[in-house]
Amino acid sequence: MLEQSLGEIDVVIRAAIVERIAVRAVYGGRERLLCPHMLGRNKDGQVLVLCLQIGGDSASGLQGTEGGNWRCLALEKFSGVERTAAVWQSTSGSLRPPKCMDQVELSATDPPEREPQNGH
Repeated sequence: MLEQSLGEIDVVIRAAIVERIAVRAVYGGRERLLCPHMLGRNKDGQVLVLCLQIGGDSASGLQGTEGGNWRCLALEKFSGVERTAAVWQSTSGSLRPPKCMDQVELSATDPPEREPQNGH
């Protein structure tokens, strides 16, 4: 199991959102395979991650494949977060901020940051 600070976990999750990479993580004592889509805060300022869970374990179980495994998870409860070779997945349709988030900081639907122009 990886020992990680909250800052290190934040960096991995943010990179996974921007690069559309699936991660393996422990959350709530259960190993999960997640596709992070959005990072934001609730009204209390708690950092949350909207993920599509595509594998692993869950107390509520996993639905079929078509869009039933969305999770809004507290960043501070993650541990052992690492990139995987699993294919990042999403569902059809536009991704709207979930009810659990009052403020969205980063979304997989955001346009990529532009590279600075060289000398212009």
